Amino acid sequence: MKRALAAVLFAAPLAFAQVSQKPADAIVPVGGSTPGQSNARFKTELQLTSRSDVASSGWLIFRPAGLVRRYELAAFATLSFADVVGEMGGSGLGSLDLLVDAGSLPAIVARAYDDQPTGTTGVTVPAIALDSILISSERGVLIAPRDLSRYRFNIGVRAIEAGATLDIIVRAANGTTRRSRSLTFGEHAFLQQPGNDFAGITLQSDDSIEVRIAAGSAIVYATTVDNVTNDGVIQVLRR
Repeated sequence: MKRALAAVLFAAPLAFAQVSQKPADAIVPVGGSTPGQSNARFKTELQLTSRSDVASSGWLIFRPAGLVRRYELAAFATLSFADVVGEMGGSGLGSLDLLVDAGSLPAIVARAYDDQPTGTTGVTVPAIALDSILISSERGVLIAPRDLSRYRFNIGVRAIEAGATLDIIVRAANGTTRRSRSLTFGEHAFLQQPGNDFAGITLQSDDSIEVRIAAGSAIVYATTVDNVTNDGVIQVLRR
């Protein structure tokens, strides 16, 4: 972990009682520190940079584990983590909230990667601002890989404060409907699962998965990962 001269991270996890009681200003939908398939060792890099000549500070919250860390940034300073979840004392998968309690929202770069002795493969995970998260009646579409034997396909959901109900329609490449279902998630729920489980049907190449927010709000994303190299891409639904 790098430290700019006036960028300080308090190392000890802090109780939720000390965190400003307000919604997250931005959410990194998925991050983790965990082993995976094909001998993967997945980690998440995180960089925060002050975009202002005024100092800023706030909190990182890893959900659903509930791990909390304080950050402070001097004007134009940068703070970085090689394995943010591990450095917060956590493991497994989840999402990362960033709450600002002084100053402005920093620039955020997050990268999920497979850390191997020969190098890394990974994908940049966008930080989603609160006003870009899908709310009731809004929708988006995820696309299954064209080669489901070569790639593994997972879909994840991070619900916001009010939870979320999702209406899902799976369509074949020719546009015909293959499956419809609804899923409900509680407050701040996080779940990543194989695409087949999310869809409730065995997906076929080039299927599309329409997701409509029937109630509440949520970030919905999908990852496609090469079974050999663990290189990946991510789709994130947003406004």
